[in-house]
Amino acid sequence: MSTIYTLKLKHPTLFIWVSDHVYTLIAIGIFICLLYDPNRTEDGAYLLLAATFWGLDKDRQRTSWKRFLPLGIPLLLFPILLWRYFPPLWNQVVYWQLGLKPHLFDWNALFQSIPGNDGSLFRVIKTPWLTAYFQWIYANGFTLPVLIPVLRSFFAKDWIKMLHYELSAHVLQFLLIFPFYLTIKVNEVWWVLGIPDGMNRNLSASDAAVVVMNCFPSMHTSVAFAMLLLAWREKDRLFRIIWTVFGFSVIYSTMYLGIHWVIDVLGGLLLGYVGVKLGDWVVHRVEARIDYFPQQQKQATSDSRQ
Repeated sequence: MSTIYTLKLKHPTLFIWVSDHVYTLIAIGIFICLLYDPNRTEDGAYLLLAATFWGLDKDRQRTSWKRFLPLGIPLLLFPILLWRYFPPLWNQVVYWQLGLKPHLFDWNALFQSIPGNDGSLFRVIKTPWLTAYFQWIYANGFTLPVLIPVLRSFFAKDWIKMLHYELSAHVLQFLLIFPFYLTIKVNEVWWVLGIPDGMNRNLSASDAAVVVMNCFPSMHTSVAFAMLLLAWREKDRLFRIIWTVFGFSVIYSTMYLGIHWVIDVLGGLLLGYVGVKLGDWVVHRVEARIDYFPQQQKQATSDSRQ
């Protein structure tokens, strides 16, 4: 602490510049690490993280960490714990579906009969590098679209945005989508058409029976689109551009890889929009009950929703 205090006294201008650009410097550090260790499989995630941190100072709230952390830490832990413990629970739900056969409607034949609904138009141009890109995008397209904005909002000390990202994605969308998954049977495109799995998952018959279920609407699409809509509210233009490209890449990958039908994707877009609007409604009421930010910051947050 004495070293930092001395630096602040001797070089106040430098200290202020570093304080104002700390997250840009962190982003540069991540880029440098990637240059020295380019063979890790997580490079794509680190690259996204570095790029989203580049202009973080534009969205940072001017509040103390002491005031922010009591709300920020639980909101940061929530998605991490969710993705750690929810998938096994979801698998149990799917096995229950298989055992009870609760679907009221089987739409596989209907979806297959609709011209263009198999998304073949999105697979006209296929190259090895494009396939590898979309495989990585799809494999990470259920978690990274939410986790990185939540982490970014944590370092921006903005618990309202953290809550908004989390609610508008998996929390509210699971509640909205579950009735569809219980009542409507739609399997993945490649499974229904008998073509190779675009993800090359080499699934056994028993595993495939679980994985290929519950396609309508596409939750990869709904989550990516919801996060894209919320990202457009951020001040950092670079982040808005990156998350637009990333979000639409996730959506496109579902059809390029032969996983989702076009109608699945359209339903996912609608679900994502509804999730954001419901998130607006919930966050507005939570914010009104918590005296956390000064009134002018509350007004700024309200204006960002317009």
